Amino acid sequence: MGLNGPVTVRRARFRCSETGAYEYPLDAVLDLPPQEATTSLSRRALRLSTHMSLETLQEELWYQHEVRLSDTVLDRLMQAAGGTAERDRAASAEALGALPVGVLREEQVLAEAPIARPKRVYISCDGAMYPTRYRQEEENGRRRLIYQEMKCGTVFWQEGTSQWFKRVLCCREDADRFGLSLWDLAVRCGMLQADEVIFISDGGTWCDTVAKNHFPEATRILDWYHLSEHIWEAARVLYPEAGAARRWVARCQALLAEWSGIGLLRYLRRRRRGCVAQGPSPAGEALDALIGYLEPRLEITDYVEYRQKGYAIGSGLMESTCKQLVSGRQWSEPGAVAMGALIAQRVNNTWDTFWASRPLHRAA
Repeated sequence: MGLNGPVTVRRARFRCSETGAYEYPLDAVLDLPPQEATTSLSRRALRLSTHMSLETLQEELWYQHEVRLSDTVLDRLMQAAGGTAERDRAASAEALGALPVGVLREEQVLAEAPIARPKRVYISCDGAMYPTRYRQEEENGRRRLIYQEMKCGTVFWQEGTSQWFKRVLCCREDADRFGLSLWDLAVRCGMLQADEVIFISDGGTWCDTVAKNHFPEATRILDWYHLSEHIWEAARVLYPEAGAARRWVARCQALLAEWSGIGLLRYLRRRRRGCVAQGPSPAGEALDALIGYLEPRLEITDYVEYRQKGYAIGSGLMESTCKQLVSGRQWSEPGAVAMGALIAQRVNNTWDTFWASRPLHRAA
């Protein structure tokens, strides 16, 4: 199937007498891909698929080119191209992992010039849950939809006073291998040449592992909005009435803004001591949970200093990245990874370069 409809190519077929494999010499001459669609149609269709559902994509293909590709064919194309992109990322991480930390690893990445030279660069990561095509049997006989977490990362920086730029990645590997890919991306974005490097994330354990293992010299910031979510969780228990809960959250945020995390922690401890006489209670448990979240992360909550230096304290670009890379569509494991890899190619402005590497041919 091509951009102008079905194309029939009559060509000779040869069979190896030893292996039984078939060869089509004309395919190499015409550079025909091994899949059911031409490279030009596949490239356009898959780019559209990174923006919309397959159902909407079918409508657009018919409207723009008067051609149809079944969901099965589109899925096969997506996994071929996206799977190649993911294998490229994994191979790069494996090559870096085989090198010692330091100059040799940096030189490996810097063989190509960085795409930017920002004075201040931000690195962030987060997990995004997506629904799979798998179900789990429950005791009541119902089948519950299984969700998986996609690790997402972004490197962002500002040029001038307004315009922001970012590069992204996602995968389903462990924290250490993901962190190596994120480090690779950050170096390509000019991290080693930047005057300041900031790592901003929520308080998740695997995010902390990525920061400590791969960005130990970066300034760490606990995302303001993730901390605010934990404050809201406590507020809803302490004050069932919405207005009172809102006022308490505003008070806590004011303490954060004026005295950083230490100011909020002192206030929460005083408030907790006032609950001791009442014995065990939901309010006491809510305060304990909030204190337990804030206390071990205190050193990355110096919001007063962050604001004075003009740092971003919220990971809004990370949140938008998760929404871009992981949609609400149900995926198989390889399908989710392949689509995330394709979306990353588009967002990173490397789509044409990636397709110039002939991903469909390499997937065969």
